Amino acid sequence: MQPAVATGAACTSALAARGMRVEAWQVPDRRCPVTTPVRPVSGSTLSPPPGTACGMLLAWSDFEREIDKLARDIAGAGLRATHSRGSYACRAMTGNAGRRSLHASGLALDIGGFTLDDGTIVSVAQDWGRRDAKGRLLRAIARAGCRRFSAVLTPATDRFHHDHLHFDLGPWKICDA
Repeated sequence: MQPAVATGAACTSALAARGMRVEAWQVPDRRCPVTTPVRPVSGSTLSPPPGTACGMLLAWSDFEREIDKLARDIAGAGLRATHSRGSYACRAMTGNAGRRSLHASGLALDIGGFTLDDGTIVSVAQDWGRRDAKGRLLRAIARAGCRRFSAVLTPATDRFHHDHLHFDLGPWKICDA
């Protein structure tokens, strides 16, 4: 069963209450509709700002505070930027052409890494397997994501996720942290 996802004015109001300003964006492919398509304008660390479903952005906005705390605790510096690899993409699931990806509805977000307040860059592609603070931070973020999102896919999942973390609000529960 897919989790409840905020939509419409209730969702955009919830984002505004968290200090995030968003703009609507036009979904480019009618075959893959997005409920309440938005893009963050300010108040988010996502860079570049992805076009996504409002419910996904709302879930992510709550998670950003947790990532900031993890970064401070593990790496000694807060979160400055989240390296977005995108959200919306009208396509089938990787490895399962018979099923639409959660990206097709804007309910998935791919993250390539993070920049911390002290300028440290934490890259999924380069740091996932490391035993230092960068690697520990990435694995802690993935584990924390498993408590908030339906699916968290990592470099441990398969070759398609070797360089990013995938978070989604879909009907399938999977945690590869």
